[in-house]
Amino acid sequence: MRKIIPLFLVVILLIFGCRKKPEEKGIVARVNGEPITLEEFNKTLLPYSPSKEELPTLKRRVLDQLIEKNLKLQEARRLGLAVTDEELNQRIKETMGSYPKSEFVTFLAKEKKTFEEWKNGVRENILLEKLITSQVYLPIKVSENQDQFREPKKFRIRQILTESQTEAEKILKALGKGEKFEELARKKSLSPDRERGGDMGYFSTAEMLAEWAEAVGKLSPGEVSYPVKSPYGWHIFKLEKVKSPRTVSLKEVRKKIKEKLLLERREGALKEWLLGLRVRTAIEINKELLR
Repeated sequence: MRKIIPLFLVVILLIFGCRKKPEEKGIVARVNGEPITLEEFNKTLLPYSPSKEELPTLKRRVLDQLIEKNLKLQEARRLGLAVTDEELNQRIKETMGSYPKSEFVTFLAKEKKTFEEWKNGVRENILLEKLITSQVYLPIKVSENQDQFREPKKFRIRQILTESQTEAEKILKALGKGEKFEELARKKSLSPDRERGGDMGYFSTAEMLAEWAEAVGKLSPGEVSYPVKSPYGWHIFKLEKVKSPRTVSLKEVRKKIKEKLLLERREGALKEWLLGLRVRTAIEINKELLR
C-alpha cells in the first residue's frame, strides 16, 4: 500500500527541496525552467495588508501557492487538457450572475485585477479542476460491499523543524529548561504549522515517514523526542494525545462513512499526486528577492 504524504510535506519540499537560485533580475523562481516573475509575485501579494512581522510568512506562502499552481498548469498542458470558450463563458456567466454589477467592479478593484486578468484566472481554475478530477478523483472508488470501516490508532503530534542538528539540540536544551514547546515552535520552526504552535493534527503510523513513526511510537503523551533526521531537516516531536483504533459497521452510518472514506482517499491521493509532481520537477528559488 502506498503511503499517504501529508500536504505540509509538499510545502516543506517546495521550500527546502530546491535547486540553485535563479540569477536573472526580476525572477523570483523557476519551475522546470518557466519563470515566476517578481511582478507576478508582487501582484499576488497586493490584496493582502500584512504587518511587518507577518510579511515573511506571507511571502513564503504566496510563493508556495505560485509554485504549486505552475506545477499543476504544466502537468495539465503535458496531458493536453484545455478549456473551451463555451466552458469559460458559462463559468464567467455563473460567477458574475451572483454579483450586482457595481459589486463586481468593487471586487475587481479590491483584488487589484483587470477584467482580463480575472478572466485568465477563471480559465486557469477550470483547467486545474479538470486536471485534479481526471488524474486524482475519478480513479477513486469506495465499495458498497465494504462491511467494515477501521480507523487505525492515531497520534496527535507537534513538531519543531530546523535545518541543522545543532539548532535542534539547542531547542531541546531550551525545552529542558522549561520553555514551552508551542512558543518555541512559533519562534524557531521552519514548518508552516509553526503558526499553530507546531500542531500537525492526528496521523496514523501509515501516514508518517518511517523515521517519524519510530520516534513518535516511543513517546507517551506529553513527552518530547530527541532530534530526528528526515529528508526535510531535523525534527523534534511532542506527542499530545493518542486515539485508540476502532471499527465501525457501515450499516450503522453507511452514507456518512462512505462520504468520509471518499473524502479522505481524495485528500490522500491529492497529496501523494502533488508530491509525485514535485519529485519530477526542477525548482529554483531566488531567496534574495524574498527578503
